[in-house]
Amino acid sequence: MSSNALPGAVADLEPALRQILGDALAPGDAACAVDGLVPRLVAAPASVEQLAAALAAANEAGAAAIPWGGGRHMALGNIPARYDIALRTAKLDRVLEHEPADLTVTVEAGMTLGRLQALLAERGQFLPIDPPAGRADAPSDATIGGVLAAGVSGPSRHAYGLPRDWLLGCRVVQADGTVFKGGGRVVKNVAGYDLPKLLIGSLGTLGVIVEATFKVAPLPAAQETFLAAFPSLPPAADLAFAADERGLALRALALIHGPMSTALPEVPASGPEGALAAGWLAGPQAAVERTARELAGLAREAQTRRLEGQQSEGWWARLGEADAASEASVAVRASLPASAVAGFMERLAALGREAGVAVASLSHPTTGLVLARLDSGRDERLVSAIQEARRVAVEAGGCLVVTAAPVAIKERLDVWGDMGEALPLMRRLKEQLDPRGTLNPGRFVGGL
Repeated sequence: MSSNALPGAVADLEPALRQILGDALAPGDAACAVDGLVPRLVAAPASVEQLAAALAAANEAGAAAIPWGGGRHMALGNIPARYDIALRTAKLDRVLEHEPADLTVTVEAGMTLGRLQALLAERGQFLPIDPPAGRADAPSDATIGGVLAAGVSGPSRHAYGLPRDWLLGCRVVQADGTVFKGGGRVVKNVAGYDLPKLLIGSLGTLGVIVEATFKVAPLPAAQETFLAAFPSLPPAADLAFAADERGLALRALALIHGPMSTALPEVPASGPEGALAAGWLAGPQAAVERTARELAGLAREAQTRRLEGQQSEGWWARLGEADAASEASVAVRASLPASAVAGFMERLAALGREAGVAVASLSHPTTGLVLARLDSGRDERLVSAIQEARRVAVEAGGCLVVTAAPVAIKERLDVWGDMGEALPLMRRLKEQLDPRGTLNPGRFVGGL
């Protein structure tokens, strides 16, 4: 399937883009498809100036562009209304400034999160943002810009908060090619925070992030993982919340329910209906040892295991891969009050049984985040299960977003759900910053 834009507009645009990009402009192909739509052109600018000029030309011609980083989040969003140009950011991958003493770093947005973490680790530092779930053969290919635009967060949110909490400022290209900066390079500079943070989670519909400045953190002196397998979910949840209440040295807490609880290596046996509680311990060596002892005391009735060093860190990376959706499955993300997490996971499992759908779920319970994968089942029953899960999430005071789904499922529901009173404001922002609908048209909430 190709873009439904008028081919004449893009044909007229191609010479202008060729003059700007030279050999960095190529014909579109299926590798850059989004929900079956194949772009007519693929642009890979080598500088912010090239990207801005190319986007300005596309905007003037009425063409639609989809920013593309590492490709990890292209399943997120509704089916695009139009798609003419894939705007690749991979060549914008430099470290522009790193001040280890100030705990700040500035990078171009096409840099992968994995490469940035490796560079920071050489100075004993890291950026407390976890890579998103994705392909096991490419665990570190998510780009900085893609992570921010998708608004994802992972296990480390328990101790370190959201990605927006670590963003000091960014440089952005608007749909008409205008380049602006917001925020600052140092922690004490708070001017301009609002607009950069507004872009987080906007899926590239308000502008293309091309540069970001973060504060970073020292690497923990020690870390390990504590696993406790239970025959059911409630005692696993009790362990997680009891650990949180004690103020232990925990970077993350996770609950795993369903098939995923037995699909990971190093996991103690928990039975077909079992659940796993996992704690990522991090901090001074003495604090980590004390935390491990206290967790062992709380989990006396469970099967337990401790993982240390690289085995520990690798386990959390594989956890994300285990939750990644296949092309035929549906992935959802629910944001809930922490007190509603365990009940929602059990209700989700029940909905799966009623619909004949296999359900695997993972939560970071203290943050209220639940991730689930639904496999198999007829489309109509799968859609009904998702709609009921969304209703349950909303009644609990939260929301549910479909983060990946086959096109046949997306055609039957809005992946974002009802945004309520926030939608008119978001529509006004889109009209002000991208009045011609150049960036990611149709993919964001309300068809923006």
